[in-house]
Amino acid sequence: MKKRLLILFLLICFPIMNAQVFEVETIQYKGDPNKFINVVILGDGYTDAQQSLFITKATELSNYLFAQSPWSNYKNYFNVYAIKVISAQSGAKHPNNLAECATVNPSVPTSNPNNYFGSSFDQYGVHRLIVPTNIPNIASVLSTNFPNYDQAVILVNSSYYGGSGGEFSTLSTNSQSNEIGAHEMGHSFAGLADEYYAGDIYFAEKPNMTNQTNPLLVKWRNWINTNQIGVYSYCCGGNSSLWRKPANGTCKMEYLNSQYCSVCKEGIIEKIHVLTNPIVSYTPTATTVNSTNAQIDFSFTELMKPVPNTLNINWVLDGNVINPNSESVQINQTTLSIGAHTLTATVTDNASLINITNHATTHFDTVTWTINRGTLGVNWETKEASIGLSLYPNPANNFINVYVELEKSATVAIDLISMDGRVVQSVPAKEFATGENNSVISTENLSQGNYIVSLKINGVNYTKTFVKE
Repeated sequence: MKKRLLILFLLICFPIMNAQVFEVETIQYKGDPNKFINVVILGDGYTDAQQSLFITKATELSNYLFAQSPWSNYKNYFNVYAIKVISAQSGAKHPNNLAECATVNPSVPTSNPNNYFGSSFDQYGVHRLIVPTNIPNIASVLSTNFPNYDQAVILVNSSYYGGSGGEFSTLSTNSQSNEIGAHEMGHSFAGLADEYYAGDIYFAEKPNMTNQTNPLLVKWRNWINTNQIGVYSYCCGGNSSLWRKPANGTCKMEYLNSQYCSVCKEGIIEKIHVLTNPIVSYTPTATTVNSTNAQIDFSFTELMKPVPNTLNINWVLDGNVINPNSESVQINQTTLSIGAHTLTATVTDNASLINITNHATTHFDTVTWTINRGTLGVNWETKEASIGLSLYPNPANNFINVYVELEKSATVAIDLISMDGRVVQSVPAKEFATGENNSVISTENLSQGNYIVSLKINGVNYTKTFVKE
């Protein structure tokens, strides 16, 4: 699973001594933190006596988020933890240094408590923007207490309306804060844009924002004319007329208490796919097993399953599909010829919330076994063990990341192939380590259109497609 690099960067740039250990409480546990996505909630402005209040608020936030689609559909992919960070004083800072502060109703009193992360209103010229200002302290707390996090959330002890996105989702405990949290998680977790005009500095190509005007070329073209999705101009300031969004007043990324639009749901799910391999465990697991049994059983013993379960499992023995969409197969060794046979199980997500052309070729996870049929029985070994493959961003502009997660180290070669079969770019074969490997390949010189990424992993070919815009 891919993990954040901010902690390492901050600890290099801002050495932190005597990092403090705080109590970590589990709010939701679905599985091994090394395989599942870990959301970590940190309190700011909660004193030692207020930690039970913090846990209550953190639990309410978690329950609210995972009742919203698509988080509710993928709840089984997430662990949620709360770190009981103790501040010397209660509350959030409010410098009261903006003209806007005088018009806020209810008014927010000036305050400067000694809170642990320095969370403060009035940031970047906007009163309601609460931002933690002591980032090294956040890095220290996470690295000491839960370094294996995927998304951190700062929950600030203030009853006044406010929040922010960025590297960390930040929110107060106002009556609308759980909804603000769901909005801000769209930013921090999935990289979604606001669908209202927030300022020219926030315009950029994002899953739900583009300056492309041609409906046939926008990244969400498959959704157009479905669920109120179209190509709508921003409004009301700066360069807003140059940028487009998929929904017009019907998405949580524009208005609170709305659902996420279909494009934003898809963006959240795609980030989940990048961070996880739904194949948690399988059997057989040993690299070499001798068996004289008439039957050999292969199965997934644990899968991360969406709700409802939209996983599709494809078993292929020597190029032939067998026992489709089952979590297990039984191979009768007496039907195999003497010699080597290949069994591959491929897991893809066929959720209706995803509308991406050839999605099964861009996000899939596999286990491949080689069965060596001998005269005295069957010997099988795991050929590649578990493999996770992802391409992002897809569609791509100037570059594409080829992300490979391996349970065992392997020799990997990568080719970019045009649809007419020409190899247009190659990455020579090299050893990829156990765990996460990422290759960044330039695509800026490629013409627009569809391409194939061909990976040869220990001699076995895998292909995925991507779109160059």
